[in-house]
Formats: sequence, structure tokens, C-alpha cells
Amino acid sequence: MSKTLLVKRALKTDAAGVDDLLSEWFDWKPISGRLKSVQRAARKKELLVAEADSRVVGFIHYLMHEDIIDGGPNAFISAFYVSEAERGKGVGTLLLEKATSDSLARGAVGVETSTIHMRAKQLYERHHFKQTMGDIGEAFLELDIAEYSQVRKRAGLTEH
Repeated sequence: MSKTLLVKRALKTDAAGVDDLLSEWFDWKPISGRLKSVQRAARKKELLVAEADSRVVGFIHYLMHEDIIDGGPNAFISAFYVSEAERGKGVGTLLLEKATSDSLARGAVGVETSTIHMRAKQLYERHHFKQTMGDIGEAFLELDIAEYSQVRKRAGLTEH
């Protein structure tokens, strides 16, 4: 039986699944836990989850903030993880596409992130993010909104 994949805005009830993935990602579980933090992110509508057969298999967390350099609201992707068992199946792509379109729909004039992982950097670049800072071990990337919009328009996809 094939899995049904759903990307959605996280609910408070998704917090335990996200916390489990955080533990998988970092290979440890802090005594203090992260449930309250994950629940706050869900309440602020800044957390999306991917579910396969009602089980959380990935998430992306982004913050909306005022960016005085860009002159408007900006989104910063602060955490993005897909369970090792689900990688290479399009889960990350769906999460990143939803977070990008959601950020723009919420008025973001920019979408940024940083990463030290080459595979993550390559995923971002496939989705129109461009590296904006020098080679310091951590890549800072920003969505090229004009390119992103043009590609989506040519593909017949709605912007938001």
C-alpha cells in the first residue's frame, strides 16, 4: 500500500511527532524537552509538517520578522528536517514549496536561510535560493523571488 503524503500547517497535536524528529536529527533528547517551543511555533502558524499515513515524517519552521534591510517582512527558515527513511521521496521539496508560497502569501518580501549541509544547500538551490554570503562554512541563501515567480508562472502554478 502506498503512503498518503500530506503537508499542512502544524497543530498542537503534531508537537510530539516534531519533537521525535528533532531527537532523531540531533541524536539526543534534552531532559527539558521542546514540546512547548514546538507548540508555540504551531500556534504562531510558523511550522509546517509532512505526514505519511498520519505520522509526522518531516517539518519546516520559519519565522516571519520585520527586515529593515529589505524594507518589509521577511521569512527565515530556521529548522528543516525530513526523517532519514523518507528522504529522496519529495517530502523536503513539498515542505520547502509550501513554506515559500505560504511566506509570500503572508507578505514576505524575502525568504532566507542558512545551512552547513551540502545536500540541503543543493535542495535550496534547486528551488531558486541563491547563496548571498562568502564561503565561511555556512551558506546563507536567499530566495530569488523573481525567478521563483517566473518559473511557477510558466508552469501554470498559482503564486500563493
